[in-house]
Amino acid sequence: MFKLIFKTIGLLIIIVLLAVALALWKGGEPFRWIGEKTESAGQSVVKFGDKVDELREGGKKAEKKIMDLKDRIEQKIDLKQTPKDKNGTADQDK
Repeated sequence: MFKLIFKTIGLLIIIVLLAVALALWKGGEPFRWIGEKTESAGQSVVKFGDKVDELREGGKKAEKKIMDLKDRIEQKIDLKQTPKDKNGTADQDK
């Protein structure tokens, strides 16, 4: 466990030193480039989230319509299954 902690700390120190060396050598340009790419990725995630929200709302509308259709079909089946007397009218006593 201690080896893992020390290796992680060592890796973090190396990354910080590389970032400082890159900043001194190239200036802020690589960091601006990373920031721009991160921003464009964030915008893509926002667009994807909007699409998912639209699909979810559409799914709720479709579910509501399916439930309405199911209720109508069940009502028609119930009407067909009610017993009728000789005159052709539904028997209300049963």
